[in-house]
Amino acid sequence: MAVRVSRRKIASYYADELLARKTDIATRLAALLLDTGRVRELDLIVRDIEDALEARGVVVADVASAHTLSQATQKDITAFLKKQSDAKEVHLRVNVDQALLGGVRINVPGRELDTTLRRKLTLLKASKV
Repeated sequence: MAVRVSRRKIASYYADELLARKTDIATRLAALLLDTGRVRELDLIVRDIEDALEARGVVVADVASAHTLSQATQKDITAFLKKQSDAKEVHLRVNVDQALLGGVRINVPGRELDTTLRRKLTLLKASKV
């Protein structure tokens, strides 16, 4: 009978593999999930890997903006995140979401900074009720 390995242990292993700059990590993770019948856990395991990376000083941030961000803005966001989390490295996944109207939303494991116009309008609307 096979022993079920916890998501946290899987995440820790793959975080170490990423930091060691190993290749074919996605392929090996996909094979593991297929072999163990845990494909539905992919999103959770990816989130756990990002948490494990953050614990090792590497922050992966999702950045959403209504418009394409300049290199200078991306550098400012990276510097801000390094300062906020004492991270050695910051990697940004930038996404353009025109529904935001303006501003930026930054998600890192366990935290969110939402300075979008959409959020501000929602708060303003809620305060008038």
